[in-house]
Amino acid sequence: MSNKIILLVVLLVTAVFISGCIYGNGDEPAPNNDLPDGFTYLGTHETYVEIGDTNMAAVEDIYRNKIGEDIYVQVIESDNPDGLITMFKSHYKDANYEPFKDIRFNGHIATQVKDYMVINGTQEPRYTIIWATENSLMIVGSSKNEKDVLDMAIATGS
Repeated sequence: MSNKIILLVVLLVTAVFISGCIYGNGDEPAPNNDLPDGFTYLGTHETYVEIGDTNMAAVEDIYRNKIGEDIYVQVIESDNPDGLITMFKSHYKDANYEPFKDIRFNGHIATQVKDYMVINGTQEPRYTIIWATENSLMIVGSSKNEKDVLDMAIATGS
């Protein structure tokens, strides 16, 4: 009986150890390079992100830029990240402007999304960048500062 308990404990500890080695402890920020100037890392947590009409589980890192905006780096694991991009873009199908622009960084093409929010009675643009990796959808944004979003996307190294 005690051998079974010991074996069970060893298997449990091994599973916990392996998951920590593969996925980290959640305290590591997504950018694997130095943060862009003026950014502060605030933390990491699990959340849900609406993609199309579906809430998807994501890991979200939060950063603050020099003007006090929070910028998020969201990673959604998927076997079909390109399909998630299509679902993400479907939200803008009735936009009366072109919200998407292809951009290039870190050796791949991504999509910059321009959205508008009304702030103090004025429409202001908000920028987000999305792209697919081999097994995830990456979302960085949003900010009124186009360069800050691009700098943070570049800092992810992916």
